[in-house]
Amino acid sequence: MADVVVVGAGITGAAVAHHLARRGASVVVLEQAARPGAAGATGFSGGMVRAYDPDPAVAPLAVAGLAAYRDPGRWASGRAPLRSVGAVTAADPAEEAALREAARRINAALGTTAYVVAGPSEAAGVRLAGGIALVEPEAGWVAPAEVTADWLEQARADGAAVRCGVRVRAVEARGGRPVVVTDAGPVLAGAVVAAVGPWGADPVPGLRPAVPVRSRSIQVSIVGRGPSAPAHATFVDLRTGLYAKPVGADRTLLGMPHLVWDARIGAPPDPDHARATVTALTAHFPWLASAPHLDTIRAADAYGADGAYGDPAGEGPVSGLLTETGVPHAWAVRGWNGGGVKTAPEAGRRIAEAVLADAFPADAFPARAVLADAAPGRAIPADATPARAIPTDATPARAFPASDSCPGGV
Repeated sequence: MADVVVVGAGITGAAVAHHLARRGASVVVLEQAARPGAAGATGFSGGMVRAYDPDPAVAPLAVAGLAAYRDPGRWASGRAPLRSVGAVTAADPAEEAALREAARRINAALGTTAYVVAGPSEAAGVRLAGGIALVEPEAGWVAPAEVTADWLEQARADGAAVRCGVRVRAVEARGGRPVVVTDAGPVLAGAVVAAVGPWGADPVPGLRPAVPVRSRSIQVSIVGRGPSAPAHATFVDLRTGLYAKPVGADRTLLGMPHLVWDARIGAPPDPDHARATVTALTAHFPWLASAPHLDTIRAADAYGADGAYGDPAGEGPVSGLLTETGVPHAWAVRGWNGGGVKTAPEAGRRIAEAVLADAFPADAFPARAVLADAAPGRAIPADATPARAIPTDATPARAFPASDSCPGGV
């Protein structure tokens, strides 16, 4: 029995579990892979983080995300996970006024030094190829698996159980509450959050989202960056969808949209697309013409079938970040359209608050007043009695093993 079951231990599921446990909820995290954060979109994400996003619904999530990734006090490791290599977001010159206003808002919120480059042809090691760019010197990238492991470590410290190698077979309604049916036994929950990424496109019974999710192929290549190639910031071109990020001192990750919808997870790499990606990005990084190809990686990501995130600032208990499934108090996280890493810190907090507000009385969790930016560690006294808001007349399920089966770290 758990107050909340989180299905999926990728970066968003880990963020949700961390914030739920920090507020005093009893949490069970179920992950089908042997290690959390190792599969799906999280395991293969480039992890680029910046405060700017052109979508007004996503922008506040991105700003809060960068703030979290820069703050060492938010992490069990005591170190901020952000690699501050800078970020360059290229756009059409017609967007200059909007970019300057965005830079002003970002700097006011974070105390950063974001600025717009309108005249020069290059910024932070990236050629703009006729565009204009918003440059964020304090942005960069994180290792998604590292972030996932830290949040799960904090969730464990706050009493959560994290179970790996467990497949969810269905979610059923029983006594007005969801029961999660797994190959290790059922667990009765006060609420369920499914954060399963591209697997949401083919959900198990009971977790079909009201707003459908589609999977889309993502493919990146890793190339060598020799001593003569300049260092560079992370890069996204809003005109073309091209992107790149440095990986250490001598490699660069390259990406271009791979418009293969309803993609099969585990499909082999597409060599034609890999070659086209290098060709397209050579306009921004001329040294790519002679860079050695090291690897190509293909995975899949989750996209909202309506092409949007929803409105995180909208009305209703789920604030646009979740969608109903048809089972009471069982929610599915919306498709993140490739932006899950930069939004995860704030999206996880909002989702946790929305789920608790929907499924439990307002006074069920005394620890819910804990601030999101509190220092890591237990947020409630060790002798506090966790609230149990699951109705006592609910049909009991067989006790689910409480022991933690995931390896430490990822």
